Amino acid sequence: MRARELTRAVGVVAVVAVVVVAAAFAGGLVLGSPAQSDAPAAPAYDTNELVAEPVEDGGSVTAPAGDESKTIVVDVSHGNDVSEDALQPLVDALVAADHEVRVYGGGSSSGFNSQPGAAFNETLRGADALVVASPATTYSSNEVAGVEAFADAGGRVLLAAEPPTTTSTTSTVSIPGLTSSGSVSAAGQPANLAAAFGVSFGNGYLYDMAENANNFQSVYAAGDGGVADGVGNAILTDATPVTTGGDASSVLTASDVSLSSTREEASYSVAARNGNVLAVGDIDFLTSSTATEGDNDVLLSNVAAFLVGGDKEAGAPASPSGSAGGQNGTGSPVVTA
Repeated sequence: MRARELTRAVGVVAVVAVVVVAAAFAGGLVLGSPAQSDAPAAPAYDTNELVAEPVEDGGSVTAPAGDESKTIVVDVSHGNDVSEDALQPLVDALVAADHEVRVYGGGSSSGFNSQPGAAFNETLRGADALVVASPATTYSSNEVAGVEAFADAGGRVLLAAEPPTTTSTTSTVSIPGLTSSGSVSAAGQPANLAAAFGVSFGNGYLYDMAENANNFQSVYAAGDGGVADGVGNAILTDATPVTTGGDASSVLTASDVSLSSTREEASYSVAARNGNVLAVGDIDFLTSSTATEGDNDVLLSNVAAFLVGGDKEAGAPASPSGSAGGQNGTGSPVVTA
C-alpha cells in the first residue's frame, strides 16, 4: 500500500471514530438520567392534603325535663332498619329527663275493628311523640290518617330516612305543591307518610370530595334557628336530600355537595319541618358512633327538645266507632325502654 493511500485510510478511520464518539456523547445527553420534574399539581397527589384532620368529637345529648313527662313511641313494626342500640343516645337523653320511651313492634288488629293499622293508631293515642326511622314497608292509609290526626292534635313526629335500597317495594304518592303523582321507593324511607306532610326523600346519597368529615359520604350541614339552632357543623353520613312542598320548609342544608344519582353539585336541604312533623334525610346522626361528632350533639339535643315540646290532645287519633281499644294505648304491644 502506498503511503498516500495508507494516510487516506487512517484519516477515514479517524473521522469515523470521531463521529461515533460524538454520537455516543450526544446520545448520552439525550438518553441519560431524566431531569427532575415538578410533582403533579392535582390535589390527590399532594400528601399534605391527604392527611386526615381530626373530627371534633365531644359534648353530650340532652333533653329538657319540663314539668310533665312525655311518652315517645319508636315504631319498629314496619321492618324498620333501626335497633334500640342505634337510637340509644336519643333514648338515654329522653329517659334521663324523666320521659318515657316505648318501642312499638306491631300487633294484631283483630281487636280493633279489624282495620289495618288500628293497633298502630291505638298506640298513638297514649303517646306524645312518634319516631319513624328507615321503614322497610309502607304505612297503610289508615296509619297515615292516624299520624296526620296525631300531628294535628299536637303530637310531634320525627321521620328519618336513608337512601332507598334496590329491593324496595313501591307506592304512588301525591305531594301537594310538588307533583301530582309519582312512584317512590319505600324501603329505607317513610315515603307515603312523609308525602302526607309535603316532604319527599331523595333517591341517592350526598357526597363531598373536598370538604368532608374524613369520608366523602360524611357531609357537613348547617341551619339557622329552630331545630337547627346552634348547628353550624353537623355531620351526616349517607344522607339523602329532602324536597319540600306545601307548608313544609327546609331547616338544615348541606352546601356545595353532590348527589350520587345525578352528580350535580348544589346546596341540598337535608331536614325539613311542617308544623309538628320533622323530616331528616339521615339516621346515622342518631347513632352512638356519630351522635357526638361535630355539632351532632346539638342537633340531636334539639330533636329531643322538639319531640317533647308539643302539647298533644289526649286520645288522638280518635278511636273508630265500635273499637274495643282504650284511650291510652295499653292494649298495644309496646316495650318500654
